[in-house]
Amino acid sequence: MMIIRRVASLRQPLLRGVQVRCQGSAALNNEAPSKSTQPKPIHHMQSATIASTPRCDASAMALKRDSGDYYFEEHSAALVSAFNVYDDMQESEKRVTATARDMNLIEAALAVQDESYDKILILMRHGEAKHNVFERQYAQKHGCSFEQANEDENYPVDPMLTGKGCGTMLNVSNRTATFFNKETGLLPDLFVVSPLRRAIQSALISFPHDAPLTSLSGTPWVCHPACMEQANGNKSEFVSSPELLEETFPGINYELFNQSLMRGDVYNSNEKVPLFESKIDLMNRTDAFLEWIKERDERVVVVSSHATWLQSLCAFSLQYEDSDSKNLEMFKKGEMRSVGIKFS
Repeated sequence: MMIIRRVASLRQPLLRGVQVRCQGSAALNNEAPSKSTQPKPIHHMQSATIASTPRCDASAMALKRDSGDYYFEEHSAALVSAFNVYDDMQESEKRVTATARDMNLIEAALAVQDESYDKILILMRHGEAKHNVFERQYAQKHGCSFEQANEDENYPVDPMLTGKGCGTMLNVSNRTATFFNKETGLLPDLFVVSPLRRAIQSALISFPHDAPLTSLSGTPWVCHPACMEQANGNKSEFVSSPELLEETFPGINYELFNQSLMRGDVYNSNEKVPLFESKIDLMNRTDAFLEWIKERDERVVVVSSHATWLQSLCAFSLQYEDSDSKNLEMFKKGEMRSVGIKFS
C-alpha cells in the first residue's frame, strides 16, 4: 500500500521519501587502459510487478566490503528488485541515459583532451565517520546488532569523520595532487557534495587546493540534496541546517539544498520506510542528478557522496559499456573512481 501511495510523486525531480544506507567496497582501478566493448545497457529488463522477485542476480554485486557493512546483502537485493519496478514505471517517460566506462586517472586525463566523453565524473565515497565507530563499539560492548546502536541517545547525528577517516582522505589528497593539475590537464570544473557533513569534509580534505574561499581557481562548489542519504530513522542521516553547514563549511553554494528544504523534499524523520520503496526513491534521485549534470556546462565533475547513492548511479542510472566494469561493486569508505560518460 505504501508503494502505491507514493507512485504519483515519482515524476518529481526529488522525492520526499527516505533512504537507507548501504555500504560496500571496491578498489580504485589503476590498471592499463582497457578496450571498449559494445554497449551493454542494463536498463532494458523485462517488465515486473511489485510482487515479483528480482530478475537481476544480486549476487553479481560486489562480495567485498568494509567490515561493519552488515546490511550489504539485504540492501543490494532490495535495490536490484526495486529497479525492475522502477524501470517499468519510467517506460512512458523520457529518461536521460548515458553510456559509461571505468577509467583510471591516467585515462581520465587523456579523455579530457578529446571529445570521446561528454563528462568525466570523479566519484568518491566519504571516509570513516564517527557513527561507524559508534556502531561497532556499541555492538561489541552490548553484544547486540549494529542496528540497535541507533536507538542510543548518544548515537552521532550527522557525524563528521574520525581520525582514521581524515587520514584516509589525506591519502586521497596525495593522489589528487599528483593527477589533478595543469600538467595532466585533469582539472575539476565543478565540485558537487552531499549535504551530509562527512561527505563535504571528505571532499575538502581530498582537494585542499580547490577549497572554496581559498582557491585561486574559483572552481564552484555546490551542495546538492539529491546526492545525500535520506534519513530512514538513521540519526547519521539527520542532515544539519544550511546555516550550520555554511558556518562549518563556508563558500559552498547551498541554494539547491535550501530550495529542497523549502519544498519538503529533504527532512529528518524517524519514520521507517520499507527498503524496496526507499530504493525506488533513490533511483529517481540518481536519475534526476544525471539530468542535472547533463544541463551543466562543466565537464570534469567531482561528486562526494555515499555508498548507496553511488551504487544506484553506477549500477542503474548509467549504462556501462564493459561487462567487466566495476559498476556493480560497492564503494569502500574513502574510495575514488573516475568514469567517462557520454549522453545518448
